[in-house]
Amino acid sequence: MAHGTPQGRMSVLIGILLVGLGAMFLLGQLFNINLISYLWPFFVIVPGLLFFVGMLLGGKQAGPLAIPGSIVTMTGLLLLYQSITGHWESWAYAWTLIFPTSVGIGLVINGAWSEIERLRQTGMKWITGGLVLFLLSGMFFELILGISGGLVSSVIWPVMLILLGVFLLVRRSSRSGGGPAGGSREGEESAPAEPVIEGHSGERFDR
Repeated sequence: MAHGTPQGRMSVLIGILLVGLGAMFLLGQLFNINLISYLWPFFVIVPGLLFFVGMLLGGKQAGPLAIPGSIVTMTGLLLLYQSITGHWESWAYAWTLIFPTSVGIGLVINGAWSEIERLRQTGMKWITGGLVLFLLSGMFFELILGISGGLVSSVIWPVMLILLGVFLLVRRSSRSGGGPAGGSREGEESAPAEPVIEGHSGERFDR
């Protein structure tokens, strides 16, 4: 069966899901980990992924399914992170990853799947706005209020702040440097040539 057909893609997705679940349960048995207490968010993640399955099976006209799929899947991933780490305080700012960030992700996927560039560009704006809100609210709650304490407030968020600053500096330097070496700069007019007057005897005189 060809993987390019909807049935082929469905088989691939189911196969990946089964391999992942089998690997997790095997690791749980080997390391004596009660995975059920951590895996309950998959009851949210899997329905979110089913929206994407419906999008793949429905063709380009089913592209809008990517938006609820992104929202539900992102919610499940956040619940999975929080159930593993116990960092439930992060809901104070993590909601920005659901709205507007995951909405933007859904718009980008919808635009790419349906080949509508306008949706993809709008989605990138939503993602950018959501990530900015996430960073600003996260720094406020973690660095200023210190709602989580411990490693999250004292190490992880300061490191994220440093990485953000490095990213902005590198991005700025890559934009400002790198004009063409040598030659006249863009927009710089070359000096006009001096007029030359030729005498009666054939001699040339510069004015």
